[in-house]
Amino acid sequence: MMRVILIQPSLSVNKKKKFLPIGLGYLASTLEQAGHKVKIIYVFNSLKEKNNFRNEIKNFDPDVVGITATTIDVHVCFGLMKIVKEYNPNCLTVLGGPHPTVKAKETLENCPYIDVIVRGEGEITFTELLEKKSKKDFSYVKGISYRLNGRIFENEDREIIQDLDSIPFPAYHLLPMEEYKKWNKLFDVFLFEKPNVAYGSILTSRGCPFGCIFCSSRRLWGRKWRARSPENVIDELKILRYKYRRKYIDFLDDTFTLDKKRTIEICRLIKEEGIDISWECATRVDLFDRELATALKNAGCVNVYLGIESGVQKSLDFINKGIKIEDSIKAVKIAKNAGLTVESNFMIGIPGETKESINQTISFAKKLDIDFLSFTILTPYPGTEIYEYAKKNKLLLTNNWSRYNIVGSVMKVPGFTKNELKLLLFKAYIVCSFNPTKILKSFIKKLSIKN
Repeated sequence: MMRVILIQPSLSVNKKKKFLPIGLGYLASTLEQAGHKVKIIYVFNSLKEKNNFRNEIKNFDPDVVGITATTIDVHVCFGLMKIVKEYNPNCLTVLGGPHPTVKAKETLENCPYIDVIVRGEGEITFTELLEKKSKKDFSYVKGISYRLNGRIFENEDREIIQDLDSIPFPAYHLLPMEEYKKWNKLFDVFLFEKPNVAYGSILTSRGCPFGCIFCSSRRLWGRKWRARSPENVIDELKILRYKYRRKYIDFLDDTFTLDKKRTIEICRLIKEEGIDISWECATRVDLFDRELATALKNAGCVNVYLGIESGVQKSLDFINKGIKIEDSIKAVKIAKNAGLTVESNFMIGIPGETKESINQTISFAKKLDIDFLSFTILTPYPGTEIYEYAKKNKLLLTNNWSRYNIVGSVMKVPGFTKNELKLLLFKAYIVCSFNPTKILKSFIKKLSIKN
C-alpha cells in the first residue's frame, strides 16, 4: 500500500473559490480500489497556503505526490514539487493533466523536481506506476515520461480506456462537497461573488472527433468518443443527489448530445427515476435540435452551453469549427423556445480578422438572445493546432505559461496591437453585457434552479 497525496493547485488566493476536481476524483477512487491510501488537497497561490502545504506533506508523509496541471498553473506546480522534494527526496513526484501531457519532455527538463509525467488518461497508468515504484523500473509502464539517472525517457502511449463504466465513480468522500457552490453568472457581470446553490459535477463521456484548432481535448482524451451507459450515469446522479444532497449538476462533457439516442435515454431515466435536480450541459450548435431541447428541459436541464465562437463565417472556417452562422442562430432559437437559458463564448484575435470583422462578431453576439455571454482572446494552448500554427509563423509573443489566461494577448495578430485587442475585448463586454432587460430576465429564470 502506498500513501498518495493528489493536489489540485489554484491560482486563486480565495479558499472559497473551489471547483470540483473530477479528474482527481476518478484517479483517487481507482487508486483506493487498488488498495492505496489517498488524500486530495487544494493548494492556493499564497505564502500562507504553501506553508500549510508543507505541514500537509509532513503530517501525511506520502510515498507519492501527484499534481494535475493546466498550462496557466504549471509554474505553481513546479514550486509545489520543490517543496515535496525538500521534505523527502525519495517521494515519487508525478505530474499529469493537459499541459504535461503535450509538453512532457520540456516539462521534465524545466523542473528537476518532477520524477514522472503521466500523459493522457491517468487511471490505469498511475495505478501501474505505483505497482512498479518499489522496483523503480518504469520502462514497461505505458503512457509515461520519466527521469532516470539524469536522462529522460518517453514510453509508448497508453491505449485509451474503452469501457468507461469500468472506472469507479469519483471519490467524493475525499472532497469537501459541502464547499462547492454554483456561482451565479448573473452577478459575474458585475464582478460580485454570490454563491447560489450547492452543486456537483459529472463526466459522462470522453474524447472528441471534431477538429477545432483551439482545443486540446483530443490530446488528453483522444479522438475517439467514448460514453458511459445511461444506467451508469443515473447511478452516479443518484449518489450526488441523495448521498451528497446535490440539487444542481454540471455535466462536463465537451459534447453531451453527440449521441442523440443516448442523450434522450439519459433524460428519460432522470425523469422516470424521479431524480429531482436542475442541471446544465454543453454541446455543438449542429448537434442540437427541437427533440433534444425538449428532452433536456423535461428532465430538469435549465442551461445549455452552445459553442458559437464567432459571428464571421471566415473566422469559423479558420478555426475549423465545422459550423455555419445559420446553425448558431437556429440552435439558440430552439433552446430559448424550449425554455432553456443559453450560455456561449465568443473569441476575438483569430488570424485574418479585421476590426470590422471583430465588430461584426460583437454585433452578432448582441443580437442573439443569449443569457450568459463571455468573450476571450484566442489563446494558442500547447497541444492545439493553433499553437503549432503560431509557432511555425513566429506569432508567439511569450512562453511564460502564466500569461496564457484567455483574456491577455500571447499571439501576434496581424493588424492589431495587444492593447487594441484588449480594448476590443472590453468593448465586447460593455456592448453585450450591460442590458438591464436581459439581466432581469436572466434573474427570473435563475429562480427556477432548485436550492
